Amino acid sequence: MFISRGRAWCVAIGLALLLSGCGGASKTGGGEAGKSGAAGDGKKWELLVGANLELSGDVAPWGEDSKQGMQLAVEELNAKADLPFSIKIFYEDNASNEAKSKDAIKKLIIQNEVNVVVGAVGSNYTMAAMEVAKDERIPMITHASTNVRITKEGGEYVSRICFHDDFQGTVMAKFALEDLKAKTASLVIQKGNAYSEGLIDSFKKAFVAGGGTLLEEEAYQKGDTDFQTLVTKLKSANPDVVWLPGYFNEVALIIKQARASGFQRPFLGGDGWDDPKLYALGGPTIKGNYLCNHFHPGDTNPKVQDFVKRYDAKFGEKPGAMAALGYDAIYCIADAAKRAGSAEAEALKNAINSLKSVETVCGTVTMGPDREVTKPAVILVTGEKDHEFFKRQ
Repeated sequence: MFISRGRAWCVAIGLALLLSGCGGASKTGGGEAGKSGAAGDGKKWELLVGANLELSGDVAPWGEDSKQGMQLAVEELNAKADLPFSIKIFYEDNASNEAKSKDAIKKLIIQNEVNVVVGAVGSNYTMAAMEVAKDERIPMITHASTNVRITKEGGEYVSRICFHDDFQGTVMAKFALEDLKAKTASLVIQKGNAYSEGLIDSFKKAFVAGGGTLLEEEAYQKGDTDFQTLVTKLKSANPDVVWLPGYFNEVALIIKQARASGFQRPFLGGDGWDDPKLYALGGPTIKGNYLCNHFHPGDTNPKVQDFVKRYDAKFGEKPGAMAALGYDAIYCIADAAKRAGSAEAEALKNAINSLKSVETVCGTVTMGPDREVTKPAVILVTGEKDHEFFKRQ
């Protein structure tokens, strides 16, 4: 059990030590953070941001990409003379693990006394952390977790700036039916992964509603490497498309083993495919499949190209979707903090939940009453070594 920083007690020792406002203080986080700027003395106040990220473990590349995007955004914002506050960010590793994600957000809130938390990437890890944010009444905004349960169950202190699984699954079902002219589909789910399970459900509904026929649903577990039984069943069913909403680690091996067996139908996936390791593990067999994503560095939008140029100059590589979303999250938090006028948690939460027309790299962010945003998706086709821009949906 841990104690909320808002439950402060005033202590009198010997003769009364007169403290004004003791016992009724509003929770701000960060000790003195936010007070000087809000007081109007001309000094910049400090906004403390906590980042709960997968910096080790199975999906560490996503956490590292997110961190780099956030670093770039913080540097840019702190260089702005007209910003009334400066940003200090703390990064905590959740090790791609639910229990450690909960520990990470506790440390950020209790030890680092952050005013707002961003993260995690994986839906399972965000759902593990959001109960802490609710209990501590600290706003938490996920930049990349797409499971629909997050905002439905997270309460008013939990929001997101990426599209969710109902949208992503529907986009890909529509693409399969209309663009690929698919009439049948097989499904491959990673059991116990909230991301994969949510996308399976949304694709099912949209594909059937659009006139498609579902064949069988196959399953695998996190960390599996031998998919021969699964592949044999896919070959036997011979669907027009296979919906495979998993993470790049297993996805690459499934596609590689399917192609080696002679199965040549296209696989479709979501943003969980977005990592160079997809190609490192799967090689040229990855070519000719499709995924839904938030961003592509080849997009000719001037805002995207400006971001790509600055990111490449700093890190020596092109950004992926997680880097772009991490970057956007910090800019959204900065927009909210500027309107809130202080680091006080309630004001920050209200400002985040009323984000409006914030132009970001991945699209315009306007937060709806359900703490969800409406943004476009991009559909990418997999090449031999990287994703290639296909269309905006």
